[in-house]
Amino acid sequence: MQRPYRLSCHCGDIAVEVDDELTGLVDCNCSTCRRSGFLHWKVDAAKVKLLTEKRRLSSYIWRGLNEGHHFCPTCSTPIMRGGYPDNKISINARCIENIDVFTLEIERYDGRNDMFPGPLP
Repeated sequence: MQRPYRLSCHCGDIAVEVDDELTGLVDCNCSTCRRSGFLHWKVDAAKVKLLTEKRRLSSYIWRGLNEGHHFCPTCSTPIMRGGYPDNKISINARCIENIDVFTLEIERYDGRNDMFPGPLP
């Protein structure tokens, strides 16, 4: 598939376009990623274009004011996360249209044991 990549939630209400190389994918087992199935693809925020209205996104803020877990309020699909250094956004690579994630190279990150947990839900 050629760039830019188009991503969408399950119901199609949220659509995003990312113009970057599809590399550096990370699967994490922290308390939020293991529940949502988020597959991290960290990209520069300037390479991400929201194709639908921003007001359609819902956000869950857990540990800090700079971060946010953004998802579709209709189908609950997690789309992206903010709060990373160097103006990076983590995009959920599982939302890329016409891509089989089983064909991608994915690293694992032990967020369950490596990350400071903050207040537990």
